[in-house]
Amino acid sequence: MEVVGPLQIRVLHHLWTHGPCTVHAVHAALNAENATNGIKPMAYTTVLTVMRNLVRRNILAQVRGSRAHQFQPLIERQDYCQGMLRQARQELFHGDARALLATVADDEEVDVELRDRIRSLVLERASA
Repeated sequence: MEVVGPLQIRVLHHLWTHGPCTVHAVHAALNAENATNGIKPMAYTTVLTVMRNLVRRNILAQVRGSRAHQFQPLIERQDYCQGMLRQARQELFHGDARALLATVADDEEVDVELRDRIRSLVLERASA
């Protein structure tokens, strides 16, 4: 599974949520998010370059529309997320799913109740 950068994943999230879009639509949406978060706007050409690079890497497809090209993901969100998680498990945790889950259970950004549930599942599976 090929890792994508932060701006590329934002583009993918937009397309997974909204379906095929033009560069103009993605550019407008990302800049609206940026404005909400106090981040300076991106140039249209930045988004265009990112989307073209994703096409070149066979992550997006570019389809000629009546007036503008539409871009759509060639991989489903769930498949990409699962592939990234599998790769992280293999590369960072030597294939050990318990170690990955224990790390999630120690992450203070995760809800305390969920962390406790993960810990109990990991302990339950370890004793089985």
